[in-house]
Amino acid sequence: MFNERFAKSIFIITLLISLLLPIYFYVQLPERIASHFNFNNEADGWMNKSSYLLFHFGMIFFFVIIFTGLSYLIPKFPVTLINLPNKDYWLNEKRKLFTFSLIKTLLYHLNSLCLILFVVIDYLIYKANIDGTNKLWSFSWFIILSFLFATGFLIIKFILFFNNKENQMGEE
Repeated sequence: MFNERFAKSIFIITLLISLLLPIYFYVQLPERIASHFNFNNEADGWMNKSSYLLFHFGMIFFFVIIFTGLSYLIPKFPVTLINLPNKDYWLNEKRKLFTFSLIKTLLYHLNSLCLILFVVIDYLIYKANIDGTNKLWSFSWFIILSFLFATGFLIIKFILFFNNKENQMGEE
């Protein structure tokens, strides 16, 4: 049902895309780029492209550190600090490794979703600056709503899985 290797592969692909996209577009961008947009999708904030590139890589670094750090720290937390449905069942010695693998899988997926959102928004920003309109795609809010829907769906799927003690670990 939840494959950590697959989730990690998706994460690595999205990380590579998020690192390569700004490098690809960098030479095409004007020196001063529109970096913030109002509710009408019109530019209302500007940065030089070097600063924007640093901001971009800083955000990627932030996402990766937070989610990767959590995936390695959570198994070290005392069980009392972990909030999970049917915690006594899922965190007993027999299931603990499986449970932490599922949590790591969730965090890989969440990290990938954040990076995908960031890549798509950056692409729209690059496009708006390169074509000179300084205006985002009119359906850009759809992207944010899609991200929120996908994130909510993923979290609900994991909660429902942990709510059911009858889910199999593959070894039972």
